[in-house]
Amino acid sequence: MKAVRSAWRLLKLVALLLVLAVDCLVRPPRDTVEGAERIHRFCHRIVRALGVSWSVEGELPAEGAVVSNHLSYLDILLYAAVRPFVMVAKSDVRGWPLIGWLTSRAGTVYVVRGGGPGTYPGVNRAMAEAYRSGLPVLFYPEGTTTDGSEVLPFRRGLFHSVLNEGVALRTAALAYSIDGDVGDVTVADDVCWWGDALLAPHLWRLAGIDGLRATVRFGEVVTERRDRFELSEQARARVQEMYAELRSEAGGVVVEAQESELVQAV
Repeated sequence: MKAVRSAWRLLKLVALLLVLAVDCLVRPPRDTVEGAERIHRFCHRIVRALGVSWSVEGELPAEGAVVSNHLSYLDILLYAAVRPFVMVAKSDVRGWPLIGWLTSRAGTVYVVRGGGPGTYPGVNRAMAEAYRSGLPVLFYPEGTTTDGSEVLPFRRGLFHSVLNEGVALRTAALAYSIDGDVGDVTVADDVCWWGDALLAPHLWRLAGIDGLRATVRFGEVVTERRDRFELSEQARARVQEMYAELRSEAGGVVVEAQESELVQAV
C-alpha cells in the first residue's frame, strides 16, 4: 500500500512540474513577481499532491526579509505554497534539471556556500534587487538542512543585505509531525533531509507517508539590529523559541489550509 501511495503521489508531482514547465515556456513570466506567483499556485497543488496537510500561524510577511530554520527540500515547497516569496538557494540548485530552470523564473537568488568575501558584492546586489521586487525574500541562515534536533548557529553573510537595504526582518519556524500509526517512519529520517541522504530514495519514502503535517509560524519584526551580529543572534533566538513551541505542540490538531483562505491572506 505504501509503495502504491508513493508511486501515485510522485506521478502527480512529476505531472505538475511538467505542466508548470510548459506553462512557463508558453507564457514566460514577465518579471519576478509574476514568476513567484505562478510558482506559488503550483506549489500549493504540489504540497497537497504529496499528501501533506499544513497550517499557517501569525501574520503573513508582505515584504522585507524572512529567516527560518531548515529541515528539508519540502520546506521550500511549503513556504512557496503559503505565499509568493523570492527564495535564496545554494548555487547547486541552479544546475538541477528542470528545478533550476523553474526556480530561476521566480527570481531565486543563488548563493555559493562558503564562497568567501569575493562573492559578497554580487550576492548583495542580487539581494537588493530581490527586495526591490516588493516580495518578501526568504533565506535559511543555518546554511544547511538538519534532522530537526536543533537550530544551528546562523551564518551572518546575508544579514549584511538586510542592514544595507534597511528592510524589516521577520522570523519564521517550520515543524513537521506524523499522525497515526507510523511504524518505523520518523520525522528525523523520513521527512528531514540532511547529511548524505540521497534525494530520490528519500523522496520515495516521503511520498509514502500517511498523516504528514506541517505548521509554519511567522513571528514579529526583529528590532534589535545594531549590526549583523546582534541581528543574526536575535533572529536565531526567536526562531529557536518558535520551533521549540511548535515541537511541543505537535500533538495538537492541524487543519489543512484552504486555497481560498490563502488567497484572501495574500
